[in-house]
Amino acid sequence: MEYNIFGRTGMKVSDIGFGAWAIGGKGWGDGSSDRDAVEALNVSWEKGINLYDTCDAYGDGHSEILIGEFLKGRRETSVIVTKGGTNYRLPERSKNFNRDYLMMCLEESLRRLQTDYVDVYLLHVPDADWQDRAAVLETLKEMKQSGKVRFAGLAMWGAGDTMHALERDHDRVIDVLECPFNILNKSNLEVVKLAKERNIAVMTSQPLASGILTGKYREGARFAEGDNRRGFWSEERFEAVRPDMEIVEACTAETGLSMGHLALAYNMTYPGISCVIPGAKNAAQALDNAAATGLRLSSEIMERLSSTKGFVF
Repeated sequence: MEYNIFGRTGMKVSDIGFGAWAIGGKGWGDGSSDRDAVEALNVSWEKGINLYDTCDAYGDGHSEILIGEFLKGRRETSVIVTKGGTNYRLPERSKNFNRDYLMMCLEESLRRLQTDYVDVYLLHVPDADWQDRAAVLETLKEMKQSGKVRFAGLAMWGAGDTMHALERDHDRVIDVLECPFNILNKSNLEVVKLAKERNIAVMTSQPLASGILTGKYREGARFAEGDNRRGFWSEERFEAVRPDMEIVEACTAETGLSMGHLALAYNMTYPGISCVIPGAKNAAQALDNAAATGLRLSSEIMERLSSTKGFVF
């Protein structure tokens, strides 16, 4: 496993991390269990992965419970990233970034994770209005001062709300950013560039475009009710990225890499990205993710993959 310096935090993290959304048990199709999840975690650890990215809302706390139990005895050599701000306790999920709610979320996450601190605490997609209305950067600053959070930041989707926060972060509270980034989605390109300038660590989620860039799902794929991909990956979106997928397939053939490894390598080659966090529901997926460590693409292949039009949020 190869390791990178995680921005200005100074931590060394594996270039492939473990995305723990799927092991929460909700929203990513059938065929997974806690046993599968633990096997995936074991394989990842054995292969040198030391960063585990979870959230209180993943499986309504279940992902954090699994991570906490698994990392007992491994805490000092692991990097735990978790998030708060999505109120999953309500019948209809909503956002809440008020100071008292986030402080409660942090305490509950610490209990589930069986630790007295987290390495990185991220706010889970606060839009510009919430950022200003709830003074979220002040809350993050307080969390760091408490010693229960070593480093803090934001987990975001589109670039607009992220740039809004960065423009107002005069005290440099934001140490880490997490954002979706892949061959088909470069919405956060400017975010990655600015973060590199400021030495902010960047973790990229959805490097495999929710499985699309593994080649497993193609036009005509249908996702079950409750699957997070159902609304987003419509027939129209598959059709829209068809020309891009042709470029991906050509580059796959030329490099000799699997499509999934090509996609992970694209992220790891991109300047400013410290850690790529694909998800894994079982040992086979975890093993395949870890096997991509150290892969880097030529400038020619990067240029061709960067020419894809993809989509924006």
